Amino acid sequence: MSQRYADIIIDISHEAIDRTFQYIIPEDMEEMLEIGMQVQVPFGQSNRLRKGYIIGITDIPAYDIQKMKTIAKIPDKSIPIEGKLIKLAGWMKETYGSTMFAALKTVMPVKEKIRKTAARVHEIAYEITKAPVQVLSPIQQSIVDEYIDDIEKNINRTYLLHGVTGSGKTEIYIECIKETIKNGGQAIVLIPEIGLTYQNVARFKQHFGERVAIINSKQSKGEKYQEFTKAKNHEVDVIIGPRSALFTPCENLKLIIIDEEHDSAYKSDQTPKYHARETAVERARLEEASVILGSATPTMESYSLAKLGAYKLWELPVRPDGMDMSEVSIVDLREELRLGNRSIISKELYDMIEDRLNKKEQIMLFINRRGYNSFVSCRECGEVIKCPKCDVSLSLHNNGFMMCHYCGHIERHPKQCPKCTSKLIGGFGTGTEKVEAEINKLFPQAKTLRMDKDTTLRKGAHGDILAKFLNHEADILIGTQMIVKGHDFANVTLVGIILADMSLFANDYMAGERTFDLLTQAAGRAGRGEQRGNVIIQTYQPEHYAIAAAAKQDYEGFFDMEMSYRKLLGYPPVYNMMVVLMTGPDYDELVLFSEKISTEIKFACADMNKIKIIGPGDASISKMNDQFRRVIYIKSKTLQGLKYTRDKVEEYKHENISITVDINPVMAY
Repeated sequence: MSQRYADIIIDISHEAIDRTFQYIIPEDMEEMLEIGMQVQVPFGQSNRLRKGYIIGITDIPAYDIQKMKTIAKIPDKSIPIEGKLIKLAGWMKETYGSTMFAALKTVMPVKEKIRKTAARVHEIAYEITKAPVQVLSPIQQSIVDEYIDDIEKNINRTYLLHGVTGSGKTEIYIECIKETIKNGGQAIVLIPEIGLTYQNVARFKQHFGERVAIINSKQSKGEKYQEFTKAKNHEVDVIIGPRSALFTPCENLKLIIIDEEHDSAYKSDQTPKYHARETAVERARLEEASVILGSATPTMESYSLAKLGAYKLWELPVRPDGMDMSEVSIVDLREELRLGNRSIISKELYDMIEDRLNKKEQIMLFINRRGYNSFVSCRECGEVIKCPKCDVSLSLHNNGFMMCHYCGHIERHPKQCPKCTSKLIGGFGTGTEKVEAEINKLFPQAKTLRMDKDTTLRKGAHGDILAKFLNHEADILIGTQMIVKGHDFANVTLVGIILADMSLFANDYMAGERTFDLLTQAAGRAGRGEQRGNVIIQTYQPEHYAIAAAAKQDYEGFFDMEMSYRKLLGYPPVYNMMVVLMTGPDYDELVLFSEKISTEIKFACADMNKIKIIGPGDASISKMNDQFRRVIYIKSKTLQGLKYTRDKVEEYKHENISITVDINPVMAY
């Protein structure tokens, strides 16, 4: 057997985690060592033994073997917490495509001096709600009993908890966590974004007191490291946070919960472009833990795997205590126009808002857009004002400025068209600010709050807005996606969805699924107290299956229709899919390079009839921040086929062009 070498990092908590040292593997250790394992190695001029972790094993020496040192010993054959996270980083590298260093920086906590900002999160969380303890319904109890039975039998698996909005998924999470803690384990609870932290923390603290740690994107690295240290020392039992909380180094992790598992926030947009769902399942395998995925609108991937038996399916088809689902009606905006109503508020929604205001009940108005208008256009020649750096229209805000929400470019609203000089130029579309202005005009007596990305930039703004609405300091909450995700307001009896189809025709195969998710989740915010709720969906496409199914809260009907579409066109979860994105400053150079890659990959995969290569072509946003963008789509029935093509893509280099890959590795059929 040829000599083997180990790439080792010495100080994994240091920012310079990409510094590795190579050591010779002694012959008697060759069969024992693996990625993630802790070893002791001679280090520095004194050759003092230092603790290190193996991040790679190779047959190729990095430098002169005469100058290389040899691994001294293995202190413990068991893999410590850090080693398991390193193994997870290795899996992410192989599955999603990245360097090992990028994967390590994603999963490993970094020490940094603490700057205090976390206290505000705790304070608001406790103020926001004092929810009463619920008695479990028979169906909730049967689900918890099944989890307990699996624990007693040492069975670890992934569960999909599919429950309609307001069906009591959180109560099941809490009871399962209690059982986990009783057996000495810890739990990680993932939530899609910081806006959901406040209510969730209050509910979990009610049950687990100070044994709860909070991770959020507003914390400094030092604060996060402090929370991670508490988990590692088993000073806390429950860790709550967004996607990055998945990598908390728990001393005895036994349960991972992903709430609202359908949410796109669980997909990383930076390399490695991992998905928290698949990564959580892999981490649970390494830790011998279980995973609970919860949603009223599970992803196509998760529900497919549950139907196939890979996940255990739990169903909560009704709300507890016989509470009725909200009554949903669809308003055809085409008919509103024919009747002469040019307002963004339909006659039916107007009457409903007036009724709720008179009854002192609260209202939520949802729009899948931010800003005042979606774009500025010339009525004379049709010119749309675009960002000079990106291939997108600028969004108009009511301060007279237009902004690009991709690169941050800002400019004033023009007084005349830059193309034809016409003065007939103005805003088109509808944004949150415009909805708020219209509501204030129609209902001057109503107190309104607006919650979107622009109003929540200030630290603590999420919590402040939610607390004000919960305390009835406003009658109407107007907002984007963040107001429909998991919030529980007992006095909200009306939800109005202003333009249901704004996300329906995006250049994305998931547009139908995302529209169904948003509408179903929005509808679920109404009628969560004693009064039955009403939901009004305003749309130009009332016949579309995603909108019709959402109005009926018919997940199964939507799933069947959407799956037939995915099968027909070969999209996930029927096929694994990879997107190769190429960016560069010179468009002609980028075209030639992308064509070369596509041609050579097609040739390399000519004998692999289960691989489909589409493109290259311009990306849906073909220019961003002065960089042109081209894409190639690769579909494969097998994950191995996708990895083969990814390895081929990674062989190509160009000094002016960057290449990134984004893999959807879940295959259910």
